[in-house]
Amino acid sequence: MNGRERELAAIRHEVPDRIPTDAIAVENQAAIAAYLGIEEQSVAQRLGLDGRIVSAGYRGVTLEPRDGICFTEWGTPNTGDYGTARVYPLAHVQSVAEIERYPWPDVEAYDYQGAASAARALDQECAVRGPYWRPLFCQVCDLVGMEQAMIQMTLEPALFEAMLERVFSLTLAFCERLLVACGEAMPIFCLGDDFATQRGMMISPEQWRKFLKPRFARLFALGKAAGRFVWFHSCGDITAILPDLLDIGMDVWETVQLHALPVSPEGLKREYGRHLTFFGGVSTQRLPFVGAEDVRTEVHARIEALGAGGGYICGPDHHIKPDVSAENTLALFDTARAFRREGYTSLT
Repeated sequence: MNGRERELAAIRHEVPDRIPTDAIAVENQAAIAAYLGIEEQSVAQRLGLDGRIVSAGYRGVTLEPRDGICFTEWGTPNTGDYGTARVYPLAHVQSVAEIERYPWPDVEAYDYQGAASAARALDQECAVRGPYWRPLFCQVCDLVGMEQAMIQMTLEPALFEAMLERVFSLTLAFCERLLVACGEAMPIFCLGDDFATQRGMMISPEQWRKFLKPRFARLFALGKAAGRFVWFHSCGDITAILPDLLDIGMDVWETVQLHALPVSPEGLKREYGRHLTFFGGVSTQRLPFVGAEDVRTEVHARIEALGAGGGYICGPDHHIKPDVSAENTLALFDTARAFRREGYTSLT
């Protein structure tokens, strides 16, 4: 099997030739390349990653950089700093009219054909997924600040929902165009949004069901109508709404941070394993601080708990950060690819 065949088989709950492996991002590729004496662009292939993420970059007009900060098409800082830049362009809006006047992104200004070319170049070997990070809740948080978003959700729901609806409508239009452009070269429709901590939901399940579930249902339905599997990234403990996500069509859950969940890996597989594929499970929070043998032990434990009968893609439960050693990164992926167990072939 190649990577595409292997990962799609696992999502279909078939047993591939080996456990598929994947990653959201490997940020220590330079260190791995130096350790192995190979080119950095060869690292993903050496790790045996069976999937890749493809999206469409923005080619329209954005704000000029200021104070050393570059901006996204949404007018928010493009720093990757999880909001610490404290630049929130809609933090002080007081009316729906102000929201409507905001310079929202031009949905026609994305490089859909560039994304399609990238997907086609990867498609023969890898299971391509995308667009990945096109969140709804987190995008509103980027526009107004997380605290303000949650206050507005409760005290000024009309303002919150007006912003959310604009973000949603643009995201839907973007995804429609990307899926058409990429066609069969992108067999997995992948989205992401974060609304939980490692101790539970940041907002109530009732608020999530009111504001977010109907919109994600429409996005997931878009992927289903195109014949795609639906893969969803959401960090932390989302077990309170996991049945809702299954109800609206989620096929793959990323990141499965098992250390944050109120259920064992075996319990998670037992309750949801017939209908859901799990991606992740190996704690990136431990990776910098343990030895390679500890990593191998954890990988074996995750596959034993989650891998029976397919339905598991082994990998880190978030980005592999630069402080993770090359040895530990290789231990993770090499161990998963080498795993063989007769019991893996059936779901008990």
